[in-house]
Amino acid sequence: MTPTQVIALNNCAVALIKQQHYHDAIVAAASALKQYREFQRAHHQTEEVQQQRATTTNCHEGDSIDQYMMQSDVSEPSFNASTGEFVYQRGIFIPPNAYETINIAAILIFNSALSHQLLARQHPKTPVPQSILLKAQRLYQLAYDLQDNEDNVLFKFAVINNTAVIYRAVGNHTMSKECLDFLVSLLMMFVDRGCSVQLQHVRGFLANLDSNTQSAPAA
Repeated sequence: MTPTQVIALNNCAVALIKQQHYHDAIVAAASALKQYREFQRAHHQTEEVQQQRATTTNCHEGDSIDQYMMQSDVSEPSFNASTGEFVYQRGIFIPPNAYETINIAAILIFNSALSHQLLARQHPKTPVPQSILLKAQRLYQLAYDLQDNEDNVLFKFAVINNTAVIYRAVGNHTMSKECLDFLVSLLMMFVDRGCSVQLQHVRGFLANLDSNTQSAPAA
């Protein structure tokens, strides 16, 4: 398995997310992660080595996860009118030649987390969603920890926003509020910097503030 094939599996998962085939997306994302780990072991790489290579290359080429995210179609809906929630639900596509310019592990894990979260939202009345949501939350945390590029602000926003929605869904309103409070500061940074493209990708976020206020238990 080569990096190009790993990236192809990831992009297959992204296409399946867009088509709302979330179970199949989970399978594709898991396969991409498995093959990525096998490639690392075969070439005696660690996450830190690959991350260092990507960071070093980024200094010259300026790649970031945010750049890939901003290439997605912002017309795709992310606001759920029935629940009043905003979830960032666009999988992250990786260009075929990006292995040397970015740490792809964070993207692979993000897409896996997103697939789990959206699958749980697709079947909200079965007993399974909470365990799926908690797995998604753990994957989001891992994805967040793996990236260390300060330019990945949109990526951090998406991870923390989706995590806030999960916390609220499982009844942890305190953690949900902490996540949303942090996102307000990121949103203000977008506004102050005039980041109009990033703002297009997170439009609808304010609905989560209203929803969290309404669903929080009374003191």
